[in-house]
Amino acid sequence: MMDKAKSAIFPNMPAAFPDHLRLNRANGKAPHKPILLLAILKAFDEGLFSDDRIEPSAELVNLFNGYWDTLVPGSSFRRRFFLPFYHLKNERSGLWKLHTLPGFEHAITRSNSIKSLGALIAFDAWGELRADVLIRWSVPEHRAADRLLLMVMYFPGQQMPDRLHDQLREIERQIEYDTPEAYVARQLKLLQEDEEEEQVLRGAAFKRKIPELYGYRCAVTGLCIEHHQRVRMIDACHIVPWADSFDDTITNGIALCPNMHRAFDRGLISISAAHTLLVSPELRENDSAYGIKPFAGKQLLLPNDRKHWPASENLKQHRKRFRFELS
Repeated sequence: MMDKAKSAIFPNMPAAFPDHLRLNRANGKAPHKPILLLAILKAFDEGLFSDDRIEPSAELVNLFNGYWDTLVPGSSFRRRFFLPFYHLKNERSGLWKLHTLPGFEHAITRSNSIKSLGALIAFDAWGELRADVLIRWSVPEHRAADRLLLMVMYFPGQQMPDRLHDQLREIERQIEYDTPEAYVARQLKLLQEDEEEEQVLRGAAFKRKIPELYGYRCAVTGLCIEHHQRVRMIDACHIVPWADSFDDTITNGIALCPNMHRAFDRGLISISAAHTLLVSPELRENDSAYGIKPFAGKQLLLPNDRKHWPASENLKQHRKRFRFELS
């Protein structure tokens, strides 16, 4: 009886088609859900996920956009990552359970949809895969088989993409090589067009590129910690806040460990024109090996290429903002 019921719901699907790949789609044609599953499978291939916690990361958005641009160019459907991430919870197979912080109902529209990617991020949303699917997708051969099934069923006649458009890498190149003026102009245009998902990618690209150029090392302390699961402890810090400058270019960034990042953002420290550390004379701290004061006057550890150093005007703005020029 169950197989007959499934056939009635999914009339074009073969009986042997696995239930976790049987997707309800808007208008019977929307490509969002199968593209999200392709992106998740690719994320497992690349080691972005290793358990059942699937988060709406910039890297997953990037993969989703890459498959979308390849498989459905010029589609009448809008490329919106947050829609399938939310609506997968409604699948009859129980493939996906959505977890969020309390109050998530405020992020839902009257039509019981999700408002934006920002809403998913704000409420710490993540998807939990069905246990047997997680086990299946932990095996590369099974991922390859499901990827092929998704292509055959939802994108018939199309080839599996060999390479995907890497929007994150493209943005990283803009961050590194664009002039601040050109980059800010592009940012303002995106804000006018309400391209929220690209804004998320741009923020992620900044967070990836700055530590990379600093060798994943804090410019003040020299701290460098890495982990095999892509965990690192060095932040990309804006010198002039993004909200004031819309500037994610290299010369408006510096790599700092979390405590120095917070101290810099709060004006407890700044950087001189000679790239030495300035410490606020009002700072009070106990005698600790982890203090800030011992680094006063220390020469910063900067990238080898001077074109990647912080812009002197940006550093001057930071000193002026927190009144270091008067101390």
